[in-house]
Amino acid sequence: MSQLSKKDLDAFARRLQERRRALIAEIRQEIEDGEDEHSMALRDQFDDLDPHDDRAVSDWVREVGIAQVVRDTRELDDVEAALLRVADKSYGMCVDCGEAIPRARLDATPSAVRCVPCQEKAEARAGGVKTSL
Repeated sequence: MSQLSKKDLDAFARRLQERRRALIAEIRQEIEDGEDEHSMALRDQFDDLDPHDDRAVSDWVREVGIAQVVRDTRELDDVEAALLRVADKSYGMCVDCGEAIPRARLDATPSAVRCVPCQEKAEARAGGVKTSL
């Protein structure tokens, strides 16, 4: 059982729901726009380059946009999983050791699924690649 009070759980649920809404809006915007003002400004920097180089910049801008959508989608998955844990009352418990995740960690990363020691072990098993916090 989580060490968090009902008030704390409600506050984390609100933060997670707000982040969920923000991520959905960001993903929609990125998909709809395809190219935002920043991307256009980057492209304008390269107006003097030959067409081949300009296409490379265009490809890079598109890849950055895709990477942002992928990153936001992964975070959205983590946030939605955290909301499910709030609902089933397992929020705040490490999925590996079953111990309570410290409040400071949840404050920093509300979608955290592991305590710090278990997260470090998971990252070491994954070859140093960060996993879902």
